Amino acid sequence: MKNILVPTDFSENANTAIEYAAELASHTGSKISVINIYTPAVTKSNIISPLIQKEISAAEEGAKTKLNVIKTAVTEQFPGVSCETSFATGPVVTSIETLAQQLNADMIVMGTRGATGMDKILFGSNTAHVIEGSSCPVLAIPKEVPYRKPTKIILATDFANEELGHIPKLVNLARALGAEILMTHITTDQEAMQSEEMLKRNFAKRVADATDYTSISYMIKYEDDIARALQTAVSQVDADWIAMLTHHRNFFEKIYNPSMTKAMAYQTKIPLLALK
Repeated sequence: MKNILVPTDFSENANTAIEYAAELASHTGSKISVINIYTPAVTKSNIISPLIQKEISAAEEGAKTKLNVIKTAVTEQFPGVSCETSFATGPVVTSIETLAQQLNADMIVMGTRGATGMDKILFGSNTAHVIEGSSCPVLAIPKEVPYRKPTKIILATDFANEELGHIPKLVNLARALGAEILMTHITTDQEAMQSEEMLKRNFAKRVADATDYTSISYMIKYEDDIARALQTAVSQVDADWIAMLTHHRNFFEKIYNPSMTKAMAYQTKIPLLALK
């Protein structure tokens, strides 16, 4: 991992995300790029209005002052971490995705303020949309979650072959952090537990063939509500992060089968790592 992108709105939640990114960078030898995005209220008729341009200039001046403070704080607290900052204008989600591609970012780390009121409508929904559209992993940090070095990471898995290509990404990160991976499969069919155990053994063998990481364990849980079961598993093992695999879904899938990962981004009380 070489480059971590961190969007900030200068909130406390975003500051925590920056700390997470800096800690990750210090363990992985990465640099971090902190960006603030300003979205002016414009229409086709006033997009070149002098007032709008003045508004953007004032926003940029204020943002750059705050970004310089962030850069200084990161470099002082994490001497080995390179920190770059930038300011952009435009839609938040589009701007994040564009910059992530331009920087060839290996991960996006950003805050999500929770599931109620305006918090969800604002930064929380932006995080969920970035998770859905990003081609690189996204680490979402819930509100009021101070940094804690992860020692246990739960990966929600279906024990499916198509997941195997993404396991090494998580393994490389877990290895750098010295964290254990707990592969967790939730089944809603109690009668299928025996066949699920066979599936688990076969999947574990394929993972072992694909990686030499030994700090991986496996468990199967039966529960009608998958999201609730994952939260229970997190509490039982005192997990520090939860990781989920997500994928691009077409229009009808989005209507009839909302993203579990996106939903968890609103509900989880620990950092959520979304792997595309």
